[in-house]
Amino acid sequence: MTTTPVPENWTIESSDGDSAARETRAAPVAKGSRIEDMDIVRGIALFGVLTMNLAMAFRIPFFGNPWEMPKALLERIVFRLELIFVAGRAMTLFSILFGVGLAIFLERASARGPGAMWLLARRLLFLTAFGLVHAFLIWNGDILVSYSLAGLIALPFIRRRTWVVFAAAGVFFLWHVFGHYWPWIRELTDRKVPGHFEEALRVYGTSSYWDIVRFRANEVTSMEMPGYVFLVPDELAKMLLGVAIWKSGVLRLEVRDKHQRALRWTAILGILYGTAFYIYRWIHFELYHPPRTPPSTFMQIALHWNAMNIACALGYGAVLLLLLRHTAWRRRLGIFAPLGRMAFTNYLTQSIVFTTVFYGYGFGLLGKFGLAFTALVGIAFYILQGIVSTVWLRHFRFGPFEWAWRSLTYGQLQPLRRAAVEV
Repeated sequence: MTTTPVPENWTIESSDGDSAARETRAAPVAKGSRIEDMDIVRGIALFGVLTMNLAMAFRIPFFGNPWEMPKALLERIVFRLELIFVAGRAMTLFSILFGVGLAIFLERASARGPGAMWLLARRLLFLTAFGLVHAFLIWNGDILVSYSLAGLIALPFIRRRTWVVFAAAGVFFLWHVFGHYWPWIRELTDRKVPGHFEEALRVYGTSSYWDIVRFRANEVTSMEMPGYVFLVPDELAKMLLGVAIWKSGVLRLEVRDKHQRALRWTAILGILYGTAFYIYRWIHFELYHPPRTPPSTFMQIALHWNAMNIACALGYGAVLLLLLRHTAWRRRLGIFAPLGRMAFTNYLTQSIVFTTVFYGYGFGLLGKFGLAFTALVGIAFYILQGIVSTVWLRHFRFGPFEWAWRSLTYGQLQPLRRAAVEV
């Protein structure tokens, strides 16, 4: 599954009038208050999310077997590169950034007035609504509902001490890793329907829009939603990790220079651990193909796989933050900031465009593209989204879906055009 973008930084501003009688009202942060580094990291992570969604969810039915190694040499190379450098890392980084965004929002909003927690809860509830529409009417690979549920559960922890948040993240991490082996969870999440993949390939590839909606509704309710008991703790652990990282001060611009050593070691150890684990997994499972692997070994693999994704995601993030300390690199990487600022719009646009490309009511190309060609399509579309995002933000303050989300959250239409704000 893919992941969704972190909320942009918000604040609570006072309305005009006498200070004693002012009413606090919700409003976006002032221009220049954004943390551009987070936009850049998020924009780069968006490419990884698109790449894996194209490889494993858009071009073939979502509830299939996307991990089967292709036979053609070029396809195998592309698949291997995606597994080594992308799979799980980009989605994990998005979840961590989402937690960072929750902490930033609540911190800034609370400093301006009461009602910050309710405003954030309201935002997450509207995210649930977006997610349900996305899951039932557009694409069943939705992650927005899981994000919103995890975010709501995370709310009571955000104002706790840093070590408490870290500890809670660890608890939910272990829930996700070991919970899958509890019988009642496995019964919910491991349902196998004979012939489902073949039926999904036929329905999604050849049917009308409303036939696909009916088929997808059954998938979402019977196969995806039961998995929330397994998926939400995973997202929650990563979000709380992001909250704890922000509270620790590592990401704060004014004190980041004090944490350069921590960032360097995070980059080195995180990426080395992830690479070493992948090599071990490849040798153990793909070269030797043990006929019978004991459950304890699978448990260790699950533990290390999840830990590796988190370590690598943190490593990638640390590398980017270290590079952004240098003016030349900041100038080069700054082209990704518009993609990050419009990540919510870009994520939903990817679903709309590629379901149209692959599904029967559109071009009907499901199952007809290999991994190599699909990767090229993804690169081209990502570049196009970067150009569109850059041009759009020259004229507007937010992406269209970001604007709709903000307006719903604040209960009033937000100014969209830049001219309307600057005047």
